[in-house]
Amino acid sequence: MLLYFVTDPSIGPKDRRLIRSHVMRGKNAGRPRPARTPLKHQTFIAPITDIIQDPKPEELQDLDLRHTLKLDRLFWNELTIASFPEQISAQTRRFVYQHFHTLLAISSSFPSTLPFGSSAPPPFPSLPSTVHAHISAAYTLTNALLSGPDACSDRAIAIVTMLAVFQRIHHQHDVGLVHFGGVRRMIEGRGGLSGVMRESRGVGGKVWRLALEFALQDGTKPVFDVEEVPDTSATIRLAHHYTSYSYQIPDSIPGLERTLYHHHASVHALTQHLNSIPSTPSQTQVPKISPLEYSDIISHQLHRLLSYAPLNPSRPINALDDLVHLVLVAIMTTLMPEYGHLQARYDLLAGLLRSSIRRMGMVTGREGGYEGVLLWAVLVGKVTVLSREKDEDEVCMLELTRNLRMRLKIATWEETEKILCGYGWICVMYHRAGRKWWDRMCS
Repeated sequence: MLLYFVTDPSIGPKDRRLIRSHVMRGKNAGRPRPARTPLKHQTFIAPITDIIQDPKPEELQDLDLRHTLKLDRLFWNELTIASFPEQISAQTRRFVYQHFHTLLAISSSFPSTLPFGSSAPPPFPSLPSTVHAHISAAYTLTNALLSGPDACSDRAIAIVTMLAVFQRIHHQHDVGLVHFGGVRRMIEGRGGLSGVMRESRGVGGKVWRLALEFALQDGTKPVFDVEEVPDTSATIRLAHHYTSYSYQIPDSIPGLERTLYHHHASVHALTQHLNSIPSTPSQTQVPKISPLEYSDIISHQLHRLLSYAPLNPSRPINALDDLVHLVLVAIMTTLMPEYGHLQARYDLLAGLLRSSIRRMGMVTGREGGYEGVLLWAVLVGKVTVLSREKDEDEVCMLELTRNLRMRLKIATWEETEKILCGYGWICVMYHRAGRKWWDRMCS
């Protein structure tokens, strides 16, 4: 097949679609795309030493002590307060002392003094200089927009939200929280999240999704109350669909707390709905959900779960409720739309779920009666947040799965998947990974 170079700037989407379809009829037809290089989860610290040397620690300490109580007249203080972070800490002062004179040395960098003063040293040293220039220009335009009369407009909220998402993708969590704090103040100026979602559902949904993301990472309640978010037409229509088709509400977990029982029933109904999506367009019993409605449904259910019990080590619920709640949260995280091509990591949720499985395993070993729930928790965990287990943890999980299989007298994977669907299992997403784990356990 000949190689063609597209140089005509007037080529439209239709022509590009034809080119792509032509390529897919070549030798690559039917072949999956090659795997991308995994993103390394690490934080870079790159000191600026190529322009001017940093002051000595003794000078910084002396300067910090002299200005500890007299902060109202410092020139850089006005600049810092004008930016997102309102909190003035010793680390913030020390950073500005180090890098403010460096930015002044380059006239072209002076317009980006505010963003760099609030976003720490350059976090991505491997990126080319052109990328840093684009990021600096984005910060400069953002500051200009936030200084004008449209500081709380949909455009301004969307821009700052995307800056927070950018930092979240690159695992700069602290900097992302700084941007998200600015988004919260902008949302408050618009009458709260419910007011923004009534006026612009797309912008409000992005902020809502980001609030849930930070709640999963920090182990705190979402910054917005669940009452602030109105029920969309999709949630009402889907709830009516559940009632009309009489999905079986799971009653195989005795002793579950009443509120958590309803959360489990909602997630179970959602998984049943996803499992019953027709493979052909002729089957029209299941209502269609648009991408925006789907995002609202997932966010609403996850918001209710995180408001019920935040992901912190001191969770005031018993072993059974703790395990079921963590498994439901793990299921909902896999349904959330991803920011990038790599699945997000939820280390806090993974650690809590691992500890809860071990605790419930000891309870089941002594008393019995919850083997099915524990098997459901292990398999859901392995196909979601526990997929990156260490060797010693994986051996323990395999041994636990073997014991549960013998107690439940399960012989095939089909029998296992039938049990899992009774608690909440998305076949189209979990079948392949779950079958792989089952084969490893049986080998």
